[in-house]
This record gives sequence, C-alpha cells and structure tokens, in this order.
Amino acid sequence: MSNFRQDLNKERILGAYLDKQYPVIFEPKGFEIERVSDKVQQNQGIDLILKKGDKFYHIDEKAQLDYIDRLIPTFAFEISFLIHDNWRQGWLYDSSKTTDIYFLITDICCNKKGFVKSGFKSVVIRGIYRKKLISFLEKKGLNKDRLLDIEHSIRRSEKHGRHTLVELDEKTEGYMFYSCNNKSEKPINLILKLNLLCNGEIGKVIKH
Repeated sequence: MSNFRQDLNKERILGAYLDKQYPVIFEPKGFEIERVSDKVQQNQGIDLILKKGDKFYHIDEKAQLDYIDRLIPTFAFEISFLIHDNWRQGWLYDSSKTTDIYFLITDICCNKKGFVKSGFKSVVIRGIYRKKLISFLEKKGLNKDRLLDIEHSIRRSEKHGRHTLVELDEKTEGYMFYSCNNKSEKPINLILKLNLLCNGEIGKVIKH
C-alpha cells in the first residue's frame, strides 16, 4: 500500500473514532457537532462545525498520525511547503482558511500497539484558538512577515533539521524545522511545545 493510501486509511479510522468521542465531550455542554464533507469547506480549513445557540466555530483537525503510539511534547504548525518546486503558503497563515479553532489530536494509541487496523483506544485533544495563537506569536515578535523572512532564510540555507529562533526559548517554547531531506514537499514548520499552548489563554486540553 502506498504512503498516501496508508495515510488516508489512518485518517478514516481516526475520524470514525473521533466521531464517537465528540458527542460525549460536547453534547452535555449544549453543543451540536457537524462533520463537514463539502470539499470547498474542507479546503477552507473546516473539518467540523460546533454550534451553540447563535454561535458557531469552524474546527480544523490536525492529527499526529506520523507518531502513533508515541508521546510527542510538541506540535508542528505549517509555515510553507513546495508543490513541484513551487512555493506555497502553509495553513497557519493561509488567508483562505476560516478556521477558528485547531483540534490538535496527539498521543494517539492503537488498541493493538503498532496495528492501526485494530482501531484507536485513546487520544488527547487540545483546542487551540487560531487568532489567539497568532496574537501570542506577535507579542513574542513573530508576526507573519518576520516568520516568512526566517522561512526564506532557512530555505536558502538548505540545512535540514532544527533552526533556533531568538524570539523563543528552544527548550520550553519552540523552534523552526526544515524537512528538506525526508519529505518531497520540503515543509518548514514552526514547532511549538504543547505545554506552552495549553496555558488557558491560547488553548486547553479538551480530552485526555
């Protein structure tokens, strides 16, 4: 099976698992949950819509499917990538996205370790407000223009791996990572510590 088909299979199995969890989490709080199947909305960064009264929230699910049965203390926020060597804006600052909240799905564990087809027995879900995250980064001195300047510099360096930022403490906050040797799209991601994100201001743990 190709990596693409394997990834789609993982997404399908995880989606089925999450759709059983969401009603338990949100219905007691008065929310309605709608899974989005429309491709246009999905391309706008909407996987779910949470509704409560006259309020609604666009949710984009981001899952650590490359790290199943592993506990990773960070999460990658996409700054840029390439398609056929053409530069593309990553989803964090993509103006076409209408995402309100990212659901970061981490600590994904299989019923039978290492065997995705056995289904998933547990995950951790963190809700991160997109605008609050961007505002937090701006206060650190990392607005969109600054991050793109850094991104361009990293691409010119052609150095695979971790790149430190003067604005962030590498051990407790985060850094940039350039995947130029192991991924065809050569993404540059902003890697942030999960503990930093779930401080009550930017986001919080929804399920653990």
